[in-house]
Amino acid sequence: MQGASPSVQDLFAEALRHHQAGRLNEAERLYRQILRIDSGHADALHLLGVLAHQVGRNDIAEDLIGKAIARNDQAPAFHSNLGIALKAQGKLEGAVASYRRALVLKPDYAEACNNLGAALKALGRLEAAVASYRQALTLKPDYTEAHNNLGNAQQQQSKLEEAVASYRRALALKPDYAEAHNNLANALRDQGKLEEVVVSCERALTYRPDYAEAHSNLGNALRELGKLEEAVASYERALTFKPDLAEAHNNLGNALRDRGQLEEAWRLTSGRWPSSRTTPTRTAICCSS
Repeated sequence: MQGASPSVQDLFAEALRHHQAGRLNEAERLYRQILRIDSGHADALHLLGVLAHQVGRNDIAEDLIGKAIARNDQAPAFHSNLGIALKAQGKLEGAVASYRRALVLKPDYAEACNNLGAALKALGRLEAAVASYRQALTLKPDYTEAHNNLGNAQQQQSKLEEAVASYRRALALKPDYAEAHNNLANALRDQGKLEEVVVSCERALTYRPDYAEAHSNLGNALRELGKLEEAVASYERALTFKPDLAEAHNNLGNALRDRGQLEEAWRLTSGRWPSSRTTPTRTAICCSS
């Protein structure tokens, strides 16, 4: 009938379109409208929880997705996304349980395998994490994030050749994958290949000029090559983009001290000498959801 109120189905379809287009305020308004009509609408509860995660409210996401699961515990995505919200809060065992429940319901759920790997890695269970990443890649061989994350786990195991191979596979699939270039740089640095580290960091920065961690990692390589002026400039660029990047502050302090600028190094670190470690701090990026 002309002028009739839209159905819940129509409202949900419209909300989903807004959500997928990144119009989160409109999507939230419509999900809440649906829930005023039907407080037990599982899909609206779930996606409102996903939206809460997207804006950093993971406690609310956990509550909403939990309510969705209470109404429908057979949806694999509900359990996987609950795992994401739990992991974001540091509730790693709960996240592992949620991902595993998703995989019971959908054994070919590659994204859940990848995210299970990330939770296991955070728990220090590296062999299990590697197995989960490999399962994700068995299910989805072109899964670039899983190749990258597998490389991170292998690097943590000190399996550097395997890590380098994993990062290179990710980059063969996605040459503009800045995070994988940065992580490859870290593995190459552990192998002592400093000139190649510089190349990898510069490639990361070609695709993401504001990538503070890559600027800092580039500074580390330049410092070890004895190029202190360039290293200082890299650390300063890192801090321009991310002023609270602690590793860049510490490593800049080290580089200034190496240059003999003791007063500046002291002031930079608020009256404390920067770490004297020979290996500067660096950052690897995990790309799980």
